[in-house]
Amino acid sequence: MTMPRYAARRDTAEADVIDALERAGFHVWALDYPVDLAIRKDSWAPGMVQLLEVKSRRKKDGTYVKDKRQGAQSKFLEATGCPVVTSPLEALQAVGAWGGEP
Repeated sequence: MTMPRYAARRDTAEADVIDALERAGFHVWALDYPVDLAIRKDSWAPGMVQLLEVKSRRKKDGTYVKDKRQGAQSKFLEATGCPVVTSPLEALQAVGAWGGEP
């Protein structure tokens, strides 16, 4: 196994997403692989965590750019149904902490 030469680059949207989740009462752990975040709320059943992938919006239409190197990650996201979020609101909606309009 080789060690990475550089620290993993974080998505620019990640800090705001983490802040929103923590303010909503979630514990948040930043991961490097296979996705960006693992989150948990104290009221959830023991051992239950939610994984989230954070992507920064880069296109003018608000979508995100997939990196060609993320093939394995795309397969993981598809196989597990892990939510991909691009904003704090999307993250809160993905974990059921926000059901209203923005």
